[in-house]
Amino acid sequence: MTARGPASAGFSLIEMLVSLVVLGVTALLFAGGIGRVGQGLSLANQTDARVDLVATAQFVLRQRLAGIQPVPETQTGNNSIDFVGLDGRVDFIADPADHDAPDALYYYRIARDPDGDLVLFSVNTLDQRIDVHNPATVGWTAHPLVPGTAGIEIRYLGRLSAGSTPGLMWQDNWTHRDTLPQLVRVRVSFPVGDTRVWPDLIVHPRATTADTCPQDSLSDDCTRAGNT
Repeated sequence: MTARGPASAGFSLIEMLVSLVVLGVTALLFAGGIGRVGQGLSLANQTDARVDLVATAQFVLRQRLAGIQPVPETQTGNNSIDFVGLDGRVDFIADPADHDAPDALYYYRIARDPDGDLVLFSVNTLDQRIDVHNPATVGWTAHPLVPGTAGIEIRYLGRLSAGSTPGLMWQDNWTHRDTLPQLVRVRVSFPVGDTRVWPDLIVHPRATTADTCPQDSLSDDCTRAGNT
């Protein structure tokens, strides 16, 4: 057997160059994989955050709508209804948020702003500087809920008028009424390609008279209408 001389010991220059090239390619592939994983995690986190915003918005709006209150009149001792329900906007008076209590009642407005964001506006009923019945929201405190929506649809469940025959129907206008709607439904849509989903938000105001839709067990009319 012929022994290897000193010149043949170790790695040759070509072998070392090949090894460096292989290591370099491996490092590039590894770094690319790490980058794609990081991008995937970032995208997942952004998606989770957007879904959380929808869930939080529904919770906040449910709390406010459920707390709708009639306004006591000091002169007559009766309660009046200050509620403006339109297709894309609803104004009402309700209990203050927990962090504001104890306090006076608040005016609230649910609407989309010019940028397409779903916003809850509020102002204290004791603040006489603001015309709360003005369609503009100058002076109101804006609480952004969900950015980048495509539209909003608000419907009100009730009879067409006080003298109408029994039976409830969804309406796109609830103004100049002596009673509150039995249910308020809020639907929000998103742009094409947006993966966010807004489940129907249907709320029964606690102050609604309990002749047709008691708070703890909705009547058959309310149940049927609520599912349409």
